[in-house]
Amino acid sequence: MKKELLYELITSLLVLMFLYTGFSKILDFKDFEISMRFQHLPDWLTSSMTYLLPGIEIIVAALLVSDKTRIAGLYAFLMMMSCFTGYVGAALLHLFPKAPCACGGVIKSLGWGPHFLINLAFVFLAAISLRYYRRLQNITRTPTASVAQDISRARNQVNTGPVVKPVNISKY
Repeated sequence: MKKELLYELITSLLVLMFLYTGFSKILDFKDFEISMRFQHLPDWLTSSMTYLLPGIEIIVAALLVSDKTRIAGLYAFLMMMSCFTGYVGAALLHLFPKAPCACGGVIKSLGWGPHFLINLAFVFLAAISLRYYRRLQNITRTPTASVAQDISRARNQVNTGPVVKPVNISKY
């Protein structure tokens, strides 16, 4: 029971994180757009990400809310936060001449060190939540299993219900 409560609490934190950052980027879109222009990415990718990233964060948060889509949301959250953490780590190591922070809300006002620790904490929380999800769903992953197989197994477990055998009514 305690693990289930912890799992739900962690997942709620992940939802709040992406809702907060996604809506913060939308509400302060001009500042977000300017920060994105100075990213070390190709122009076509930067302009696409400027418009897609806030919405994707909100969609991932929505995926985390439903039991049927939670595993996809957990993988998406983990992947995105790992990428964000990698970027912050590169900025922390001064691998870029100038590295603007395009994060939303108060997170963008943090220094790179605290920002890295927060991102790393959320990567860790997402991994813990994914592990609890798999335990709750009794999903055992083999070393060769892919993410798609994980999602397929979870979907099958959620969608399977009682098996109803057809009855031959001609006997009656």
